[in-house]
Amino acid sequence: MPSNLHTHDLILRMKAIKEEQHLSPQDIERMLDAAGYHVSQNSIRKVFADGSENRNFRFHDTIQPISRVLFGIYGSDTDDSEVEGLKAAIHVKDELISKLESELAREKTDTGGRIEYLKHQIELKDQRIDKLMSRVDVLLESLQEITKKI
Repeated sequence: MPSNLHTHDLILRMKAIKEEQHLSPQDIERMLDAAGYHVSQNSIRKVFADGSENRNFRFHDTIQPISRVLFGIYGSDTDDSEVEGLKAAIHVKDELISKLESELAREKTDTGGRIEYLKHQIELKDQRIDKLMSRVDVLLESLQEITKKI
């Protein structure tokens, strides 16, 4: 899948920049904070851990801010086609996130409508049960009167 491939390559390139620049997780965290992003130091360590390029990360919350900061500061040696490719990958991820968020909102709306319908059905059933119980009470009283007469 292309998006996983782009993320894989992105993480490998970020690791290379981290090593070339001798950056610590604390350095990267400070750079992120200065740029107005918040990624926990624990998440930063996970991104740069051995084999992390094969793991799944929340792209929008983790990979995207780190890549923007590292490539923005140390990415000047990359050619324009690579930068445009990365921008396109980020754009595709952003669109996918927006689409998924709208689908989630629609699902919540649909689910809410179904819940309201089911609540109404339960209320109708409760009303029917109450009516039947009232009839049973009347029938029991009638039966008691008849048994008294016997």
